[in-house]
Amino acid sequence: MSLLQSEKFKFSPSTFKKFALFALIGLAVIIVTGGAVRLTGSGLGCPDWPTCQGHQYVAQLSFHPMVEFVNRVITIFMTVAVILAVGASFLRKPFRKDLAWLSFGLIIGIFAQIILGGITVLEKLAPPFVMAHFLLSQAIVADGLVLYKRASISDKPAVRMVSRETLWLGRLMIANLAIVLMVGTAVTGSGPHSGSPIAPRLPFPLRAVAELHADTVLFLIGLTLASLFLLASSKAPDEIQKRGRTLLWVMAGQGTLGYIQYFSKLPALLVGFHIAGATLVWILMIWHYLGFFARPAENEALDLAGRLKTSDMAQA
Repeated sequence: MSLLQSEKFKFSPSTFKKFALFALIGLAVIIVTGGAVRLTGSGLGCPDWPTCQGHQYVAQLSFHPMVEFVNRVITIFMTVAVILAVGASFLRKPFRKDLAWLSFGLIIGIFAQIILGGITVLEKLAPPFVMAHFLLSQAIVADGLVLYKRASISDKPAVRMVSRETLWLGRLMIANLAIVLMVGTAVTGSGPHSGSPIAPRLPFPLRAVAELHADTVLFLIGLTLASLFLLASSKAPDEIQKRGRTLLWVMAGQGTLGYIQYFSKLPALLVGFHIAGATLVWILMIWHYLGFFARPAENEALDLAGRLKTSDMAQA
């Protein structure tokens, strides 16, 4: 009897959900620790890859090499957590193909991240590679968040809980936030925190890129306000509206922090909080959008879906 067929090694849905949550937390932590590596100027503390320096896998006992080495160790532990989540998805009882595919996406993303991280080190922290490293991390977090959400609900077809206009506006908000993150990495690539004294910088004026970043953030806040108006006018469930308001307040706080760090000459500590805040906003945005759908086991969801369908037909 194979391991996949043995009942002894099966995981319950609640246990698998814990695996998914642990992997998600780890993926978010890696983003913050990676930012700490760059902000402390330790990006080339280990100048080689996969070794730290020469033939040595363990960093020497000095600040910058140890900061980079600790980040690599954390990445290894999180890779193991993701591999466990993938294994648990195949041993879950009952087995669900959607969870297995999402878990497999995590491990592909992690290994791509490891390879990209090695290239980034070998390219002496060239900004395009650092930017891609951060954005890929956010994509993996999104995959992990969807996995955790799907692990918490049934696999029945989803029912739309919001109006069609709100749904499309939510998609536009996610696209806008992706642009915000991309421009934010360009700000970092043009700023003083290169991760190493020998790392190159982007040839963009810092002020111009920062102003573009601020404009995209303000546009995103405007879209969020419009989404809240649509949610209220269509009488969407209170839980969805509450998540939208939470997202708005966190975005406002993140925007305020961005202005403070810019006008205080980008102190490393505030930039670190800004990186963590960007990850939090991304998680809240994806979670907010996922809440636009529910499973038909809930009677209230079906009733609301029927009203929304009637409303959409009346507007057509």
